[in-house]
Amino acid sequence: MHRPELLAPAGSKEALIAAVENGADAVYFGGTLFSARQYASNFTRPDMEWAIDYAHIRGIRAYVTVNTLIKDSELEKAGDYLQFLCNFGADAVIVQDLGILELLREQLPDLPIHASTQMTIHNAEGVKFLQEMRVKRVVPARELSLDEIKRIKSQTAIEIETFIHGALCFSYSGQCLLSSMIGGRSGNRGYCAQPCRKKYRIDETCGYLLSPKDLNMSEHIPDLVEAGIDSFKIEGRMKRPEYVAGVVRIYRKLIDRYLDAPSDFIVTDEEKHNLAQLFNRGFTTGYFFGNPGNDLMSRKYPHNIGTELGKVIDYEPRRKFVSIHLTAPLRKGDGIGIGGKDTGIIIRNIYVNNKSVVSAGPYSTVKVPLEGEVAKGDMVYKTSDCQLMASLESKNGRKIPVKMSIKARAGEPVELFVSDGENEVTVQEGIACRAERKSLSSGSIEDQLKKLGSTIFESREITFDIEENIFIPVSVLNSLRRSGIAQLERTRAQKWKRPCSMPTIPAGKRKMVSKTVLSVSTGSVDCFEAAADNGADIVYIGGGEDFLKKEDYMQAIEFGKKKGVSVFFNTPRIIKEIKDLNTDMEPDGFLVSNPGILYYLRSLKTTRPVVIDYPFNVLNRLSMEYLLKYGQRITLSPELTLKEIRNLETHGQTECIVHGFFPLMVSEHGLAGCLFPGRKSKDVFMKDEKGFVFPVKTDSKNRTFIMNSRELCMLDYVPDIVRAGVDCLRIEAKTYDKEKTGKTTRAYRKVLDSMNSNTKCEGEHTTGHYFRGVL
Repeated sequence: MHRPELLAPAGSKEALIAAVENGADAVYFGGTLFSARQYASNFTRPDMEWAIDYAHIRGIRAYVTVNTLIKDSELEKAGDYLQFLCNFGADAVIVQDLGILELLREQLPDLPIHASTQMTIHNAEGVKFLQEMRVKRVVPARELSLDEIKRIKSQTAIEIETFIHGALCFSYSGQCLLSSMIGGRSGNRGYCAQPCRKKYRIDETCGYLLSPKDLNMSEHIPDLVEAGIDSFKIEGRMKRPEYVAGVVRIYRKLIDRYLDAPSDFIVTDEEKHNLAQLFNRGFTTGYFFGNPGNDLMSRKYPHNIGTELGKVIDYEPRRKFVSIHLTAPLRKGDGIGIGGKDTGIIIRNIYVNNKSVVSAGPYSTVKVPLEGEVAKGDMVYKTSDCQLMASLESKNGRKIPVKMSIKARAGEPVELFVSDGENEVTVQEGIACRAERKSLSSGSIEDQLKKLGSTIFESREITFDIEENIFIPVSVLNSLRRSGIAQLERTRAQKWKRPCSMPTIPAGKRKMVSKTVLSVSTGSVDCFEAAADNGADIVYIGGGEDFLKKEDYMQAIEFGKKKGVSVFFNTPRIIKEIKDLNTDMEPDGFLVSNPGILYYLRSLKTTRPVVIDYPFNVLNRLSMEYLLKYGQRITLSPELTLKEIRNLETHGQTECIVHGFFPLMVSEHGLAGCLFPGRKSKDVFMKDEKGFVFPVKTDSKNRTFIMNSRELCMLDYVPDIVRAGVDCLRIEAKTYDKEKTGKTTRAYRKVLDSMNSNTKCEGEHTTGHYFRGVL
């Protein structure tokens, strides 16, 4: 039977040790550079070398996250870092940035590549695109069902890794700009401020509207194994070592239990309880068995709710004591939370009948000190169990069997041979001599050599090749044992090291200077015609995710020909079945948002030009130059500053969004439809705690698109953008009506033609990241 890898998170040394000792087959962790969890402890270079060696000595694979977008100014540093990881034996690097992926493919071919879930791969064609780039493994979007994963697996020849436990994102990973636009902390760069765990209001509905429950696939291990998934990944690089230990230990047991006796597979009540106790916001199976709708969300609690402990029966505001009727045990050192309020505390004192106790059992009533006032009837939850945590502390449980053989001849060095089945070492120490009184027995020698208690090894077999009447000092035996084991550890680690060259970052070819043109992205024929009538050079038509009728596309093509305007079809950002894409018409080109469509269009051998859209997250010249093999122009990431854009423009044709509303989040969850079932209009407005209002759009697939709260407007800066070398300025007009589309297009046409910005932005607006940038 197929045996999947159990892959565990390691946000610190302690978590890595916990993962290894509790049964992980592989660990993933990040350094202080280019890691999508910049707020985790992470590893310095010396720590990284230690971590890789620690894993390899114990027979565990070590994957390193280099899963952020890399700015052009960081490429040299990234190249140096990748060479370091290659040299020191990382089993693979987990990558988001296409340019870094191409750099690895071309210049570090010995370092395996895993494509991060941040790449938003969600169809078979996207996997094939990466397969051509020497990617060994793909972590597809978490929004795929098990059937969709099976279909991808059947159509491709690549390893598939999926998350099975831990936190979920509301947005497709790699397609979220909300943290970036709100506070300049880019999720694509590892600095997500977790805006999905904040409170929002839509009409009279208020709560943690974007907060998903935690994924828990423990009861569905058989389905995952039978689907042929290669690696089961646990999320949690920000979690405590005890959490890592507990979750890994349980999943190790579950996987082994199923592989050993499939028909007897169960998840025990204790295992279910412990998973909930370690951390949960409520559990979900995510999208594995279809779209879960409201069952995906934890709108009351964005934090760990733990397990049910009891109920508040009284609160004494003067003495600041809460009385709780328990339905589960409570001990000093446990953590509790009450209701949905921020009242989490660690229990230091417990009183039963006014007497101090260490613990109290179910169905008893206790009093504990509590500063914040709570209401009678509030539910009480145990958020941390001190006894469980103590049971999960590191105990160095994993042992590797070794065979030893000792050889001794009078007058010659004593020789010890040690083997773990794959690696063999031989060490020599001291000089054997004839025994003057009593020779050393084989039993006494064996007792000394077997003393491996503090190491990761255990002796399974010791053989002897010793002349009669030989004496070996105990000190020599101990020294032999220590030297042999140390040499074996070095050998186990050293076999993964590689001689890797420092990658070179190409300077790139200077592009031909061209006149800056104006593009407008529209979602209807009326708006298309308004853009074409008012000065657009190129018009993108189609909402991307919403297909227009064929006659609408044909009408647009004919209108474009009359006006001398290029007509490009806007292809879907998310499309799980690309065969649904209509390509039998003849537009002037395509606007493409995901690698799957790029691969599909190339397979059709179409000669029509392609414009790469901003969801490809292009921040550097390497990404640009690779994608320009497939397209004529690159839409740069909205997270770049004008200065950073200026440094990129020489490497190829570029396009930048200069006006309009565009999605900050793209979610498979139908937010409006789930909150307001039966409501005719699914477009709503979401307000955050600071009063900013975000339009929320819903497409025909019931996906959610949360738009920027303020309209982007760069009218005042058009001459600066043109001087920066940008080849095409884009107006995002898919949310506009015909009148606004025409008016906005006309304003930019006027400024582009005159290069004199007399027209000003109207109302509240933003300049995005053109001047402030992101972390």
